[in-house]
Amino acid sequence: MKQHKTIHRFYFRCALLALPFLLLGVLYVVEDPFMVLRRYADYDHPKVCQSEGTVSWLKYKANRDSMHYDSFIMGSSCTKAFSTADWNQYIHGRPFRMFCNNEGVADLCQKLEALDRQPHQPIRHLLIVCEDRFFVNADVQNDVMHVMPPEVSGLGGPAYQAIFMQGFFSPMFLGKYLKYQLTGHYEPSMNGVINPFGQTHTRYTNDAVLPDERKIARMGEDFWQSDHWRMERRRHGVRTESPRTIYSGQLATLQRIRRICRKHRTDVRLVIGPMYNGPAMNREDVRILRSLFGEKKVLDASDSAHAYLSDYHNFYDGAHYRVGIGKKLLRELYCI
Repeated sequence: MKQHKTIHRFYFRCALLALPFLLLGVLYVVEDPFMVLRRYADYDHPKVCQSEGTVSWLKYKANRDSMHYDSFIMGSSCTKAFSTADWNQYIHGRPFRMFCNNEGVADLCQKLEALDRQPHQPIRHLLIVCEDRFFVNADVQNDVMHVMPPEVSGLGGPAYQAIFMQGFFSPMFLGKYLKYQLTGHYEPSMNGVINPFGQTHTRYTNDAVLPDERKIARMGEDFWQSDHWRMERRRHGVRTESPRTIYSGQLATLQRIRRICRKHRTDVRLVIGPMYNGPAMNREDVRILRSLFGEKKVLDASDSAHAYLSDYHNFYDGAHYRVGIGKKLLRELYCI
């Protein structure tokens, strides 16, 4: 009898220990914070910061039959400076922005290969927006902010969903998310977890909605007087050249991208953007890119000839240049 009581007490304690995790699991399923358990008509007003690559693909799939996309902006979050409307002045297509934060060359290649597998999907134009770190990692990233749906990544459904579940339970995410759920108030410490801006993208082209442009219009010069910008401006100094980043692994991936573009007769253009305190792209890397895609198809805006772009008024933060700079770079890229 005493042994039975001990066993029952043990199971009861185990149940008590498991209860918080079970409740959090229920919360995850009900709230679906990453918007991956169910399909949605609106992905553009998320409560939390999303896996942008996943959301881009889901929106593309939902709208491709009605929108007949044939041109794509790909690359990192710096694609926010390039609106599809501005780009369409040069290509006259049906553009869509399919990007991911901190995207790498292998991530882009994976998406392009998935596009190539879609039935009757033309790829007439491709604009790749990158910087030196875009080429650093030669492998696909499969963390919560980069993993792509099974149709793209080849992962099984359970493995794909497990990545998001792990992301939900990570201490960096869960504490901030629960605090927001309980209080309903956004705090600066929640940056990168909670979306405080409302709409983040346009519905059909996935263009970025730019709250910083509204802030600049309202604040003027005060926008660049924040602690962040004071630190950035103190660091601003002599421009350097980054070490080489394109080696055999990256080169093989770039050649796969080129093969798909040749198959579709794609007009592919690359923009290497400026960074406020970032180095210039390595000249040998730029030479390799131009040898692959064409001398006039690769614009290196990180070089000394574009040093005039490093005025801090041209940036939202140290890494992201403004939409006006995107317009200038498009004009230069398509008019040279």
